[in-house]
Amino acid sequence: MVVDDNQMFGDLVSKMLMRQGCDTFVCNDYESAIDMLNRSNIAFFMVDIFMPGMGGIEGIKKIRDMSPATTIIAMSGGWGGMSAKNSVTAAQKIGADACLEKPFTVKDVESTLQTLVNA
Repeated sequence: MVVDDNQMFGDLVSKMLMRQGCDTFVCNDYESAIDMLNRSNIAFFMVDIFMPGMGGIEGIKKIRDMSPATTIIAMSGGWGGMSAKNSVTAAQKIGADACLEKPFTVKDVESTLQTLVNA
């Protein structure tokens, strides 16, 4: 599942993941993503950190609490005074398995997925 409040970016990431053989679904907020997790077995999340409503830090914690085995890749371009690097580092500290700084490429996604598969 891809969680991003920017529909175009969420769709782009979804297409990147489909190229890797993943079945994907895009949610535009964490509330919808959590609802889907309550109703479905979701093995993998790729989530934006800075979102309206429930933010990524809280969202990642909830996903991790609800489904400890679920893989979470956090992504961010930063926000306000926080750099992308600092925001993805914070996401890893609270439970993300991997992180990508925006903007990223298809090769970055491929490499991250490969690293997680081989871990």
